[in-house]
Amino acid sequence: MLVAYLKCVIRSALFGNIVKSDGFCIDFIFYKRTVDENEDESLIRNHDLGINDFSMEEVAQLYRPSFLDPGRKTVYTAAMGLDQNQHEIRRCTTKEYYHLTGSTVYAKKLQQEKDAAGITAIESATPISKTARNISFLRFADHLLSNMDRLFAFYGFRTAKHRFNLYQGKQRAPEMMVNMLLNGGAKYNRKNRFKKKE
Repeated sequence: MLVAYLKCVIRSALFGNIVKSDGFCIDFIFYKRTVDENEDESLIRNHDLGINDFSMEEVAQLYRPSFLDPGRKTVYTAAMGLDQNQHEIRRCTTKEYYHLTGSTVYAKKLQQEKDAAGITAIESATPISKTARNISFLRFADHLLSNMDRLFAFYGFRTAKHRFNLYQGKQRAPEMMVNMLLNGGAKYNRKNRFKKKE
């Protein structure tokens, strides 16, 4: 029954739009429905809409226009609304993005663990591996082989959980950024800031 309802809804819509985001870019796809072999062409034939078919009052009342700009220090900056004097600016900085992924907290915690285990000194004393000289590469290999047990012990199965949590954060962050853009998220809605998830 749901499939029949969806087919009916799809057939009744003359225009469609899709918004896709991978967290770094946003694609807007607007399309006009084509005619199937069992349908009447008169339903779709004379529906050529242009920019002049919409008034500013209609757009302001029915839609929420937003203008996006990607940047270097911000993942995006968006101006919401059509009012020239007063419109909302929403942005997500790269610092906020890395905080949403959890990578800043993970990097700080990992650095503390490295310092406590003495791994920082080993990694900072490691010679360069990308070299054309045999002697330099042999120094790198010798250093790595002599410290291999300590490195394997530190980067063992204990770090798998943290890396998985980091992976989950990277998957979650684009959705949270889209929520900030479309709905304001907790950043732009003061009443949602301290609300706990149930």
